[in-house]
Amino acid sequence: MVKMVPRGFTASADAYLTPHILKYIQTFTEGFDAGLTDGTVPLYFMQSDGGLTDVQSFSGHRAILSGPAGGYVGYALTTPAAQTIGFDMGGTSTDVSRYAGAYSHVFESTTAGVTIQAPQLDINTVAAGGGSRLFYESGVFRVGPE
Repeated sequence: MVKMVPRGFTASADAYLTPHILKYIQTFTEGFDAGLTDGTVPLYFMQSDGGLTDVQSFSGHRAILSGPAGGYVGYALTTPAAQTIGFDMGGTSTDVSRYAGAYSHVFESTTAGVTIQAPQLDINTVAAGGGSRLFYESGVFRVGPE
């Protein structure tokens, strides 16, 4: 049963997310001239590992941290400091990463209790963003959006 559960989580996350991504891509490309759908204009998407992939190869399990990965790559390429800490606070989560001259990758990570086995930039996500609050309910602390 070595790595069986994380592989199951990864397959389930991919099966859930990929149809939504494909629908988004379809809606996105329909808003443009035929150049995006006939292959004359290349269309790439950011993956969780910091790399770009063509639209046909984009999938759910490699897109989970694609937004924060874009931020990581952006500050890594534009910040002159030898070491930089990235801090990205959204509405419901905060992403923290560190760049020290080279991209730091992990091949298994847990986000929101789900372990994904796929190459990702080493980005730590905390479920507490600018729209989150700390609640005390039934004797237990809970953090969530409000």
